[in-house]
Amino acid sequence: MITDHVEENLSLDYKRADALANTDGRKAEITKDVSAMANSAGGVLIYGIAEPDEKTRRHLPERLDPLRRADVSKEWLDQIIQTIQPRIEGVVIHPVPIDEATDTVCYVVVVPQSHTAHQARDHVYYKRHNFSLRPMEDYEVRDVMNRRTSPLLKAWLFVNKPNHLVLVKLCNIGRVLARDVMVEIELPYEMDGLIIVEGGMASNDGAGREFQILRLRPDTTQSPIFPESYIILRSSLHLNPTLVNLHSGFGVSTDHVNSKVYADEMKPLRAKLEIAPVLAGWTPIEDATPQQ
Repeated sequence: MITDHVEENLSLDYKRADALANTDGRKAEITKDVSAMANSAGGVLIYGIAEPDEKTRRHLPERLDPLRRADVSKEWLDQIIQTIQPRIEGVVIHPVPIDEATDTVCYVVVVPQSHTAHQARDHVYYKRHNFSLRPMEDYEVRDVMNRRTSPLLKAWLFVNKPNHLVLVKLCNIGRVLARDVMVEIELPYEMDGLIIVEGGMASNDGAGREFQILRLRPDTTQSPIFPESYIILRSSLHLNPTLVNLHSGFGVSTDHVNSKVYADEMKPLRAKLEIAPVLAGWTPIEDATPQQ
């Protein structure tokens, strides 16, 4: 990761060795970091990697900064993490040996996305935002707690031109059945060649840019989507270079793919995707809209 310059992100955080110092302040920070990861998308915290001091490179791993196992044990770290309320199920701590002579290690802490909200030691609910932690708003806490009562889906889109297919993969990563599911996709006409989607409806964005609306639902053999399972929805498409002649009024095509995923009471996923990655392979439909 150091060699490849893997930058921190929503699901990855690097921490120096002194982040596990045996002080009340550091213990509180540990609970903030881990609870925020669980309250957000889950992810990995690596204790024992130092970042540069320069602001422009601060979120890159610079060098190993390992800990002596005799000073900070895996069991001690686990005990601190378990003071988070309510307790986070499924946290795994991997000690990675660095030097046998000095018995130094780095700790890789894998935190799952939780199905409820968790408080740090200071009784505050935190979330990860870019590279920092922020206290959660009341509506955000409620939304996280609702993960227990509504499905939690991840979605990917792939326009497979060689096989003339529009594909949507829906994976249920929550604990609740996804019973009523619908995906709406706004596909440009111009995607490396003019495209007609089977079942698509012509529409425009109000500014003269044209697209096709495609709505996909599971059939009776696919629904519901059970926890820890997935389905793939599909629709046929046709390359048609004479589309302009076939469709009067065809104007300028939109240059993005807009996708929406609905499932029961789950907050919808909405994403505006670039065309190139959608044509290249499975592209995540990740919600970037503020919650209401």
